[in-house]
Amino acid sequence: MRLCCKEWAALEKICNRENISKNKLLETIENNKNPSFGLTSATRLFTTLYYQEAATQEMTTRPPRNHFLDIIKEVAS
Repeated sequence: MRLCCKEWAALEKICNRENISKNKLLETIENNKNPSFGLTSATRLFTTLYYQEAATQEMTTRPPRNHFLDIIKEVAS
């Protein structure tokens, strides 16, 4: 999978915030993505949706645990 350095850094920040390994997150995206999407596209879409949703929340409010699973399901639809 090819992502640019900034995309890998963004993914790493998500993993740190959600307390999940990068491999586990990528495996979860792979297993739940729309079959017509490649892993790279699904990962980019997930990252975009994650940060989009984070930007709409108050800075002091942390998303519920396993919040990333809801976003992965949105990638699948």
